[in-house]
Amino acid sequence: MAKELYKNILKRLPAALSLVIFIFGVLYLQNIFLVLTLVIATGFLLIKEWLLLSESKINLKQIIFFLTIVLFSIFYTKDFMDFFLLIISIFWFMYSFFLVTNKSSSLLSFDNNYLGALLVLSFVYGLIYLLVFSEFNNINKFFVLFIILFNTVLADVGAYLVGSSIGKTPLFPEVSPNKTIEGLLGGIGFVAIFLSLIYFYNLISFDLILVSLISLPFAFIGDYFESQLKRDKSLKDSGSLIPGHGGIWDRLDSHIAVVPIFILLTKLMT
Repeated sequence: MAKELYKNILKRLPAALSLVIFIFGVLYLQNIFLVLTLVIATGFLLIKEWLLLSESKINLKQIIFFLTIVLFSIFYTKDFMDFFLLIISIFWFMYSFFLVTNKSSSLLSFDNNYLGALLVLSFVYGLIYLLVFSEFNNINKFFVLFIILFNTVLADVGAYLVGSSIGKTPLFPEVSPNKTIEGLLGGIGFVAIFLSLIYFYNLISFDLILVSLISLPFAFIGDYFESQLKRDKSLKDSGSLIPGHGGIWDRLDSHIAVVPIFILLTKLMT
């Protein structure tokens, strides 16, 4: 077991380090146009990968649906994004209920291009909203974005290391038998330690600590969501864009769930 874990870590490490250095290097520059360009480019990659996995061909209704949301966001911007992120947050709460109660729906599928458009746009709009409209007292927006991304990455790393080492109790075996309660607790523990450290050094407010911890479970929910979609397609990975990690959906599934929830909670609590 230890030898296999070591091999998997070595296989995943180069791509992971490259991504971390690149993304956090971009954040360090604190150039909003560069970050927004990267966000929009990532959105296009997410849509492209979804459509490659979908057996539903693009049609005129889907294009009109997508363009309507984009046009509303252009003309009504903040008000529309407020409403849109609320709707997507409700979706994630509903999916959480479906997951816990072991229910499913034919709408939850890579073949549902409407769903793919909504989820990708919610991720993109959430990050745009954070950088353009959100305000944090004495805290840099780019540092808040770093916290969102790093928390989710840390939760994934903690869940993988702990789950692979001592995980024995599957949480939702029907969806993903390899993900365990021990891994979940390990991921939460890693993030809790990180948040405690930056709070101790007065780098983050207590409100943002609460927002981070409340939104953290949705990192695992987003992971289960994509696992369910891949299981229905009998897929191991969503793609092969990132060596050792799979596709871009495989890397961002947790972030796609966390971002709208985090933004909604910051509006309510800060």
